[in-house]
Amino acid sequence: MIDKLRIVHYALSRSHHRRLIFWMRTEALMQSSFRLEGAQLASYRDFAGDVVFRLSVGLEDPEDLIADLAQVL
Repeated sequence: MIDKLRIVHYALSRSHHRRLIFWMRTEALMQSSFRLEGAQLASYRDFAGDVVFRLSVGLEDPEDLIADLAQVL
């Protein structure tokens, strides 16, 4: 998906004006931000799966962003 996006860039957010996307595996997310275990972790995985995408929207035209995401989804 990341390789096919044309106007959305893969990067961590650095207070930039451009639209960015970042992905993180569930294991890394549980080690850094959340500490879910057992039934809570299983429930999270049922809902979100194994990877989380974070999309930061900048100053772009909404139609351009929608078109770029639509062509990869």
